[in-house]
Amino acid sequence: MHTNHFQTIQDSYHKLCDFCDQIWNRVHKSYSQEIACRKGCDICCELQSVNQLEAYIIRLYLQKKDSFFIKNQDTEYNSKCPFLREQVCLIYEARPLICRTHGLVLRSNEFVNSHASSCPYNFPSLRPDEFSAELTLDTDKITKNLMNLNLAFCMCKNIHDQAQNRVQLTDLYNMSAFM
Repeated sequence: MHTNHFQTIQDSYHKLCDFCDQIWNRVHKSYSQEIACRKGCDICCELQSVNQLEAYIIRLYLQKKDSFFIKNQDTEYNSKCPFLREQVCLIYEARPLICRTHGLVLRSNEFVNSHASSCPYNFPSLRPDEFSAELTLDTDKITKNLMNLNLAFCMCKNIHDQAQNRVQLTDLYNMSAFM
């Protein structure tokens, strides 16, 4: 595996995360009174698995951090997400892409309506279709980019057959205890 190709994939993934975070920041700035999302809210924290690339990113994060914060957690993890403790995400800086989209107004060709809010508590006085395009997140484009990056990652790691397989977050959590 060529390190420079692999670094390019990681950099592209982080740019995709930054893109979602920037939209979130713009929405929060424009509609702060309409957003219920806050530290301690965990209604959306139900992710159970991630793709190979995101699993790798989480592993890197756990290795770089003093895994003390994971090792000293009780072995009983939250049934919603194993990295959720007392309504706080232990891997917030490395949280998966989908976690970065929670709370936003999303659009997708798969939706019955053109737009949808990803949180039932956000934007109580607004309809999702009232949002401008720059304040909505096109999940089709995000998903396509993520899938392409994951495939490129799997090709670089020579695990092409794993590109469609998901990694359970409980496995990543349990693995962190041995880092």
